[in-house]
Amino acid sequence: MRFKPRLLVLLGLGLIAGLAADSQPEEPPGDEQDTSSPNVVLITVDTLRADHLSSYGYHLKTSPNIDQLAEEGVRFERTYTVIPLTGPSHLSMFTSRYPQEHGARINGIAIPRDSRWLSLPQILRRFGYASAAFVSAWPLIDRMTELGRWFDVYNQKMTRKYEVFHSSRYAQDVTPEAIRWLNGNQKKPFFLWVHYFDPHSPYNRRKAFASPRPSGHPRSIPEPKNEQMRDRVERYDSEIGYADHHIGLLLKQLDRLRLRDTTLVVLTADHGESLGENGYVGHGRRLSEGIIRIPLIMRYPGSIPPRTVVNERVSLLDITPTIIDLSGIGRRVKDPPWSFAGRSLAAAWRDGEKLPARPMRYVAFAGRKGIAPAWVSWMWVRRPKLPLRIGKTEGTQKVVWTPESNSLDVIDLKADPYESSPLRLKVNNNEYRRHTNALRRWYDATDLEEGDSSLSGRDTEILKSLGYIQ
Repeated sequence: MRFKPRLLVLLGLGLIAGLAADSQPEEPPGDEQDTSSPNVVLITVDTLRADHLSSYGYHLKTSPNIDQLAEEGVRFERTYTVIPLTGPSHLSMFTSRYPQEHGARINGIAIPRDSRWLSLPQILRRFGYASAAFVSAWPLIDRMTELGRWFDVYNQKMTRKYEVFHSSRYAQDVTPEAIRWLNGNQKKPFFLWVHYFDPHSPYNRRKAFASPRPSGHPRSIPEPKNEQMRDRVERYDSEIGYADHHIGLLLKQLDRLRLRDTTLVVLTADHGESLGENGYVGHGRRLSEGIIRIPLIMRYPGSIPPRTVVNERVSLLDITPTIIDLSGIGRRVKDPPWSFAGRSLAAAWRDGEKLPARPMRYVAFAGRKGIAPAWVSWMWVRRPKLPLRIGKTEGTQKVVWTPESNSLDVIDLKADPYESSPLRLKVNNNEYRRHTNALRRWYDATDLEEGDSSLSGRDTEILKSLGYIQ
């Protein structure tokens, strides 16, 4: 039997039996808008690289509306996902837990219903938020994630196809639906999550956005290596411009409804995309910077100073703790029954100090190949001892371990920002052993068995009585 450190799984739940009185909000949610609780609009753009946005220094003006949002709030320069897959990444964002902690390691796998990790929509619902989600691709449909139970509306009307079997929809399909919901839901604080899928392959060429003007920034990434890659990059950039246009429509509607000053807007991505760099196109199995570095922008007038830039590395896991902090919910609960692996980022502008440095860690799992019915899922859903790859960035050094091939890539990001010449180490090297032992210790400490990540019957009854679960 394998024993693990239990600190992570017991935080916030060790004294859960005494929470029935302490965890109640000071004032129960009412029917009218509570101006002390901001509305929350979360925008996630699938497969969106940070370094292809003009606000992040891209040499083309691909994202004028996102750029404006960054001017009006805080832009986190170096944000990292924890896994480059849509479903697991969003579930990690909502729970502030690594995939090996919450259990959804690949697309098509939901967090178990008896999970001890409370999620952002669960917590906001407990405190009276109306909620709606508008998702745009099959990895996020309710059947795959079971997220729909925590939203009043879970809109997933997808009629477009990609990659033969998979469904999606364009920004022009989802924005009007989200705006329609927004127009009719302003009596109490709301949580609106809008997911855009457009920059994902197959990278449609959006003619109206296919020739972005120069941004004024010098070229920050290498020239495409060939015409095929150049065409791919141009189509990808046009998809960003197209999604950005619809994000602008959504933000303008907040202004028309006079909701700007009472709404926290958060924009991020689940992961990025390799567009042919170092011979790889796509995401999911590699951990290059173009795949794991994502944008993160927040705007909340009166609370977040405009034109703020945070240069310290932050994680996708920090988003939910920051939203909970800015919502004021954290101050209303004496002993919260939630536990996050991430941290609130509000100190970056509240205290005017740098966030303490910490390593960024991320994983890639061997995903599902092909299509199989659920009754033979045992053929493709396996529980490997280790992920396909485990990576860590600390200081200027990045290491990526591929256990299956017993190889470790060591990259100096300052000297080799495009990761074109990694130092590849093998098992007989002392540095290999040092790094891989540390990565394995971290992974083993967070790789929870089903029982470790499940609520006991008593825990479940207490959280039900407090309104966090149903």
